[in-house]
Amino acid sequence: MRLVHIADTHLGFSAYSKVEPQDGVNQREQDIYDAFEQAVDKAIALKPDIVVHAGDLFDNVRPQNRAIDIALRQLIRLSESGIETVLISGNHSTPRMRETSSIFRIFEHLKHVHPVHRAGCERIVVGDLTVHAVPHSASPPLVEVLGQVAPSRETKLNMLLLHAGILGSNTYKMDEFNEQAVPIDALSHGWDYIALGHYHEHKRILDRGFYSGSTERLGFGEIGQKKGIVEVELETARTVFHELEIREMVELGPLDASGLASSEVVNEARRVISSAPLEERIARLVIRNVSAEAYRSLDSSTIRRLGSSALHFELKVDSVESDGAASSTSDMQIGLLADEFRRYVAGLDLPDSRKNLLMEIGIPYLEKVQE
Repeated sequence: MRLVHIADTHLGFSAYSKVEPQDGVNQREQDIYDAFEQAVDKAIALKPDIVVHAGDLFDNVRPQNRAIDIALRQLIRLSESGIETVLISGNHSTPRMRETSSIFRIFEHLKHVHPVHRAGCERIVVGDLTVHAVPHSASPPLVEVLGQVAPSRETKLNMLLLHAGILGSNTYKMDEFNEQAVPIDALSHGWDYIALGHYHEHKRILDRGFYSGSTERLGFGEIGQKKGIVEVELETARTVFHELEIREMVELGPLDASGLASSEVVNEARRVISSAPLEERIARLVIRNVSAEAYRSLDSSTIRRLGSSALHFELKVDSVESDGAASSTSDMQIGLLADEFRRYVAGLDLPDSRKNLLMEIGIPYLEKVQE
């Protein structure tokens, strides 16, 4: 019996200020949608018995209409292909208040699609397989829920579907607000497969336990990570990672500026940037050990212009004070503030017209501060 394991698609995520010229959609938001569609393409082509999505289908509790439309279209494709699909809510898409309805309810009418969002464990039987689906939960905590979950004797095969960080000799967390983490010992043995979501890098945690990783990179902390989906042969535990083609993310440097004057720092930055193809890529240049004197006169705006061919170019400068103490400035601080503002507005319970107005008013202020 074969399954496809997907997780952390984060539909609705957006970043930076570039938009598609055709329809004005944030370019990174569109990248996220394209990666999800590509993942579904691969899943359908593999013709598995079941597809499982291990959480964070959406990037926030109240996704905008476009993200909902994309999710519905792709889940309908799986439904029309006759593929049983089980998806659980993750910490990004689970309401913090019980009285807030889950967006997952809109999928309940789709044939072959099994959305699981209520705290606890829901069991879905597909042929000889029982899927023990455990969505994100803060109350009761996941470790308490897992203490009551065990493989079923009624089917030949059993798998655990879980969205959580794992604590152990190697800790796998995202250090996000509202995340839940469980000790590795809480994952009882006897499972034919454990499909995990939340940690964004594809990792093997246990003999038969894997994070599939996210389908796109959501920050420079994920640079160099391959993104994709996992194909699993349950009887043999054989897994194959199918990589997705996504936008490149490039780390330039780090450039060591020890002993360099400000003009020399700019020249070195020009050399490093000109040697790397940046067109349509996401890039960051880190400059370290800039003296206090050089830092005060550093023409950082020229360095940023040198990277203007990139979809997004980020400059991070680490300076050394006269007393030897280090300090750091980064475009990422402002960039993250703008991104958090977008995500905050996207999660508001407001019509899209009001959200767009808030974006139009708020983002220029943040960009003006950055300039």
